[in-house]
Amino acid sequence: MSVLNKLLNMLDELKEENPELANKALLAAETLKAGIDPEELEEEWDEEEEEEFDDSYVEISEEDTKHFFRLRELMNKKITEYGTYMRDHEVRKNLLLEDIEVARQDNENIVDILREKYGLDPNAEYSMEINSDGSGNIVFVKQ
Repeated sequence: MSVLNKLLNMLDELKEENPELANKALLAAETLKAGIDPEELEEEWDEEEEEEFDDSYVEISEEDTKHFFRLRELMNKKITEYGTYMRDHEVRKNLLLEDIEVARQDNENIVDILREKYGLDPNAEYSMEINSDGSGNIVFVKQ
């Protein structure tokens, strides 16, 4: 199939797909049919085809090589930064988890200390609530 026929088919498809462009596609098709000898178009197309080259050994320009290595260096730097961040993050996370555990243990201990300090029955169940007089103090309520 000639290049001209391919172009004409593409214009026909364009007319079907987009009716708004139908008039322009028709005009372009008529212009192609009237103004160009199909044999000349094919000869011109054949002349423009690229020459084959041996791609078994292709040297990259110095500029592209430098750019490639700059990008690789940047990537390695970011990976190192990420590794350092993750290491520091893990250390910080572990320290915070230890702090949370200490605070949780202190919270549990304060309840036992307060029960003992206020002479509550060690065998009874108590809930802790905010008192109703508006002072905001905690009260133990026997269940």
